[in-house]
Amino acid sequence: MESNSICHAHTKCRVCKSTDLSEYLDLSLMPLCNNLEPTQELAKNKERFPLKIMFCNNCGLSQLSVVIDPEVLFSYYTYMSGINDGYKKHCRQMAEDLKDRFNLSDKSFHVDIGGNDGTLLSQFKEVLNHEVLNVDPSENITEIARSNGIPSMTDFWGLPVTYKIAKRADLLTATNVFAHLDNIIKFIVACRGMLHRNAILVIENPYLIDFIDNMEYDTTYFEHASYWSLLPMMRLCDMYRLKVIAAEKQKIHGGTMRYIIARKESDHVPSAEMKKLCFEERKRGFDKFEVYSGWADKVKHHIATFRKKILDLKGQGKTIIGFAASAKGNTLLNAAGISPDILDCIIDETPTKIGMFSPGTGIPIIGIENIMKINPDYIVILSWNFMVEIIAKVKALGYAGSFIVAVPNFQIID
Repeated sequence: MESNSICHAHTKCRVCKSTDLSEYLDLSLMPLCNNLEPTQELAKNKERFPLKIMFCNNCGLSQLSVVIDPEVLFSYYTYMSGINDGYKKHCRQMAEDLKDRFNLSDKSFHVDIGGNDGTLLSQFKEVLNHEVLNVDPSENITEIARSNGIPSMTDFWGLPVTYKIAKRADLLTATNVFAHLDNIIKFIVACRGMLHRNAILVIENPYLIDFIDNMEYDTTYFEHASYWSLLPMMRLCDMYRLKVIAAEKQKIHGGTMRYIIARKESDHVPSAEMKKLCFEERKRGFDKFEVYSGWADKVKHHIATFRKKILDLKGQGKTIIGFAASAKGNTLLNAAGISPDILDCIIDETPTKIGMFSPGTGIPIIGIENIMKINPDYIVILSWNFMVEIIAKVKALGYAGSFIVAVPNFQIID
């Protein structure tokens, strides 16, 4: 693939620098999932790039075959954490758990990396009433965080930012950020420099094993540069004098792993549960390419099934709309070739998305107040990780139709 101004080929593993990379998923050419457009024509004609996942045969990290300029992906961002009540609850529970386990108090200093609109820090402040700082590269998002009372720096994380902060943290958090990184070495070195001897770094990412087991291929998009399991995370930390002391599965986002990391010389001891999980990953062969090589055929069948069943319903004269103009929804709709004549519109609650058009498909995005005006026969839930919350919210508006969920398997919920 030839490089252009915003995209270049990725040929060396982000962890170990090996060039022994084997492709196992090809979703063909895709637009940038969060780059919405103000007209249908612009949305349909978005530039597309190859969306493929490769496996490092040396350290086991899964990663995309191309890199998109992070300035293009993240300098203006449309996703806001605070839209989702389930995520707020998750952050609150995290704060209460970490407070007790690691003796955090109102004197603690907490930096949230890629903290978006400040949702996580807001929940932590309610629990700890401590000093916080959000570091996020999106100007529009950090403005929202500041308006919510969360001190914020608009910048990409790295050593220069730590020099500006000029003091070490008791707690670093990075939720749904680490998978976005191209230069993870730069990131992890900056994190280590911010931690005092017994401070902790908490990273949360979608978990690769859930990704494979639950057919979560729709979470493949250019923001997700890497797809993490415990084994490559341990190797990365060991390379930079850090250690994973706990790895704990979370239900949020359809299967998330929480990695708790400390300096190697700290007093923290790795948990027995983490060691067991490490053993299970090896036992199931997730450190070998063979586990992944047949998965792509299952994905192709899954996409074809989704398209056929949606077209069958449309052929019966049914009205079908989507709910949540999400990144995962955009991957699914583009992969299945769903257009505005099949899916009339997508409902969303994010102000910056309403009135825009979904990239690649050109499907219009409208506000939730329109649901009962349309009163469709079916609503396709495009953020299946928040299915329960979405169904409850839509039913509360008076909707009595049916819902469609594509992942992990096509199902209709009445």
